[in-house]
Amino acid sequence: MRKLFLALLLLLASVAAALWFRGQDGFLILRIGELAIQTSLFVAVGAVVAAWIALTLAVGLVRRLWRTPRGVRRAWRERRSQRALRRLNSGLLQLAEGRYKEAERTLAPAAQDSDLPLFHYLLAAIAAQREGDWVLRDRYLAEADQADSRARLAVGLLQAQLQVEAEQWEQALATLAWARERAPGNRRALALFARCLQAVRDHQRLGELLPELRRQRALPDAELNTLEQEQFEGRLRSFGPEVGADEITQVWDELPRARQRDPALRAAYARALMRADCHATAEQLLRGWLRESWDERLVAAYGELAVDPPERAFEQIEGWLNQHPEDPALLFAAARQAARCELWGRARSYLEAAASRTGHAEVHRMLAELYERLGETERARRAYRRAIGLDPGRNSLPPIELPADLSQA
Repeated sequence: MRKLFLALLLLLASVAAALWFRGQDGFLILRIGELAIQTSLFVAVGAVVAAWIALTLAVGLVRRLWRTPRGVRRAWRERRSQRALRRLNSGLLQLAEGRYKEAERTLAPAAQDSDLPLFHYLLAAIAAQREGDWVLRDRYLAEADQADSRARLAVGLLQAQLQVEAEQWEQALATLAWARERAPGNRRALALFARCLQAVRDHQRLGELLPELRRQRALPDAELNTLEQEQFEGRLRSFGPEVGADEITQVWDELPRARQRDPALRAAYARALMRADCHATAEQLLRGWLRESWDERLVAAYGELAVDPPERAFEQIEGWLNQHPEDPALLFAAARQAARCELWGRARSYLEAAASRTGHAEVHRMLAELYERLGETERARRAYRRAIGLDPGRNSLPPIELPADLSQA
């Protein structure tokens, strides 16, 4: 509408100018040196207007030609960006479908043409990890770090996550130390750090981290409770013969009251005292705890005691057998204490009774050793075979697959 109005206005102006020039009989002389040009006023004005229009068109054409390369480059960049976006979408689908090599080859080359290179490199790193190529994974993560410096923490946390998945514990700990220094309260970094400490069995540092894990709510309460349980138990189990009873007791006293009632922790504490050669103290504690609440883990620990004289523990177990005659853990404990007293006949009867009631490989292995000691070779062989069948991981030799003709011989 605006263009139509301007066209009408220009037409009216042209008509008005033509009518005005019609009544004018003047002329215009232009002299340049010896050259003289004479024309009517109408033609002269028309020539000026035509020259102005031509000049305007020429300037516009030059400007358009000047801008053309930049426009072509911009259009080319937009085309490459759209293609990179399509490859990002395809690579993400391939990654979700488990086609990791294809995903890596789709994502990484398109990163330089994309408006989102960070996502290309991060997804390519995940694909490389799934392929087991850790060197390529780290290279893509370095590219992602350079692509966007603002995402440095996110890249570091993803790197730590991938290192944890690959069980590269030392590298993950180093990465997480950097991440925690950069963002001390980051819950993801705390959770991954706790998992690494748990994996490397650094119970001391894990115990120091637990209060911060609870304060930041880095893990669900149920998982935190399990982690705390494992940390306490692992710390007690880590004490060797060189650790004194006072230090062990000090650690035990630091445990919350609720934890001190846990049978697994009580058994671990008793065994730590045994390793410190405090069997009498451990026996007294175990006896009191079993009187308070019967638990097979405490019974198993009682069977490992080496009190002096050994008959005292054996008599205590036989007294409990009157109340729990079918308890396999108690029967096994009775067999162990009978063996300490060198009562081989009673040890045998208790072991055979325990073996008939439980599938624990340790019971069958001890029974095999007793048969061997008594010279019953065939019984010992069968008991050893049962023990190995129940716990193949304890076999010192790897599984051997015999050729078909040899196995049928």
